[in-house]
Amino acid sequence: MFSLLTRSLNVSKYAIPRYWRAFSRSNRLFNLAKSRSDAWRVKMYSTIPAGVLMGTVACASGLPIESAVSIEAEEMYNDKTFSRYDLLQFLRTENQKHPEDIGIAWRLSRASYDVANLKATTSEERKELLYFAKGIIEKAVQLAEDNPQVHNWYGIILSSVGDYEGSKSSIANSYKIKQHWEKSLQLDPNRSTTYHLLGRWCMAITDLSWLERKAAAVLFGTPPTSSYHEALQYLLKCEKIAPGTWKKNAFLIAQVYLKQNDRIKAKEWAEKALTVPIETEEDETIHEEIVRMLSKL
Repeated sequence: MFSLLTRSLNVSKYAIPRYWRAFSRSNRLFNLAKSRSDAWRVKMYSTIPAGVLMGTVACASGLPIESAVSIEAEEMYNDKTFSRYDLLQFLRTENQKHPEDIGIAWRLSRASYDVANLKATTSEERKELLYFAKGIIEKAVQLAEDNPQVHNWYGIILSSVGDYEGSKSSIANSYKIKQHWEKSLQLDPNRSTTYHLLGRWCMAITDLSWLERKAAAVLFGTPPTSSYHEALQYLLKCEKIAPGTWKKNAFLIAQVYLKQNDRIKAKEWAEKALTVPIETEEDETIHEEIVRMLSKL
């Protein structure tokens, strides 16, 4: 989803010579790697800067081309030492300069969501940030229906503002949320995050109380349906694409197995989740929940 091209595809490659030379080398190596072993490819990929490599993959896979500013923002995002507040401010500024740059827009929504969910953020600040993100991503989805990240983040933000809009609105939006995540996967079938989100969606729908289901039936005729089995398939798919990298995903797999009364599998996945490194505030909270789960298994 990255590119080293600028927003205008007509800009000469010499406008960004350092990036272009790196991209050209990456492209040659990427094509050569197709005929080599997995070990050779891993070694080769490690020599290429992340932003450059992702630009090459985007071009080879047909995913949306993105601007140099978007790539810079992604490198900031992947640097765990870089302030989430500074990244948000950077993207706000760039969005004002380039309001139609889709790569900047969805990343601004993501940055707003990230800061909204930091422990230091107040409840009022959280609400303001999420509705700001909603306004940005709504414009983006109108401009770029072929961008998987836009659909992914539209679903996330729409789900998040549901906390402030009541059960009627949340249930009504649940259909739309799922549709956008499914669209994201149609455009990019290897999105582990979106499989995770659909797994969580299935869990939430399956966990609806009898009263909530009756209310949904009265309001909408046919309320959304799912099952723990469906949730598990999505979560396992996420794990297959990105094994051992997401503490929450492994923990949710454990939770689903426990809901299915498979305590052996639940314990197995809780132990796997426990070994995934803690990298975020969310991971810290999830780690504590895993410890509590294991104490009862």
